[in-house]
Amino acid sequence: MADYQHVMYASRGGVEQVYSELFGDVDQITVEERSRKTGTISGKLGAFLTQISSGFTGELTEAEIHSINFDKEMFKAKKLANEILSDDEIPDISEVNKNELETGQLYRFSCEVETKPFESEIDNQTYIEVVGEIGEVRFKGGTSTENWGRRSHLVQSVRATARGDTYPYQGLMWPLSLTTETENSIECDVNFLLICGPERVLRDEWYEKQ
Repeated sequence: MADYQHVMYASRGGVEQVYSELFGDVDQITVEERSRKTGTISGKLGAFLTQISSGFTGELTEAEIHSINFDKEMFKAKKLANEILSDDEIPDISEVNKNELETGQLYRFSCEVETKPFESEIDNQTYIEVVGEIGEVRFKGGTSTENWGRRSHLVQSVRATARGDTYPYQGLMWPLSLTTETENSIECDVNFLLICGPERVLRDEWYEKQ
């Protein structure tokens, strides 16, 4: 069996928004098995959205993320999440220079990031800001603690950031705005759709440094 990484964070609302912006009305998704096998990201993302929508109502919570990772009936959602993060149709942010970065384009990342809790001034709730930098691109975005599963990993990554370290993850993001540009780099605010456990090589490298 393939070694699928656990889903650590997923935003149903984020996936719905991006799907509607890039591929069409989410209420009109018709998932065909053959469309997913052709390798199109629209087919895979649509299938993932259909899977979580049929299994759960409302936004994903810790309990739903746990179900995706461990329940047999939700295994397809976990498999699809991993397939999306390995899909070459989605550019890897490590291969994008600052002049190529576009808003309205999905990107994959696989690197060490910082995870910083912060309290929102809007609703006084605690969120997690995820900040990463690879190559010429620095990206950051807020995530709801409600959408995180695997709390032990989240606590570990938050503690790593608190001591000035980073923690490895891989994920799918959608740049919303380009905020700061210098001669050698660019910073962007992003919406995170998926965050999964790190690729094995990245995880091993992190543990070797501890």
